[in-house]
Amino acid sequence: MPLLQNPRHEAFAVSRVAGAWLEDAYEDAGFAPDKAHACRLAKRPEVAERIAELLREREEANAASPQAIIAALVRMAKSIEDSNTPASVKEARLNLLEAYRLNADLALRRSFDRTDIQRANG
Repeated sequence: MPLLQNPRHEAFAVSRVAGAWLEDAYEDAGFAPDKAHACRLAKRPEVAERIAELLREREEANAASPQAIIAALVRMAKSIEDSNTPASVKEARLNLLEAYRLNADLALRRSFDRTDIQRANG
């Protein structure tokens, strides 16, 4: 499923998947605080489907290798790159930063592994 047509609905879905409470996600998306409206938005079929899709992507990423996770984060950042909403730009930036951090951690672990192997063989 592509991004939702309404950028605030997309921001709401992304925020919910990131773990925000219903009302907080609603506010993060740029809406005025309102529990009833937040609940109704979450129940809209296209929003609920988008949240489910993002959750599936997140579960796949959790089960994947570090390289696959990095690739998924970059794909997600590129998919929301075209949106000009502040929430989408923020999410794309956070995805890219997380991909960079994971890549750096992976490189550091490999370096430690090589050092350990050299010590064991040396």
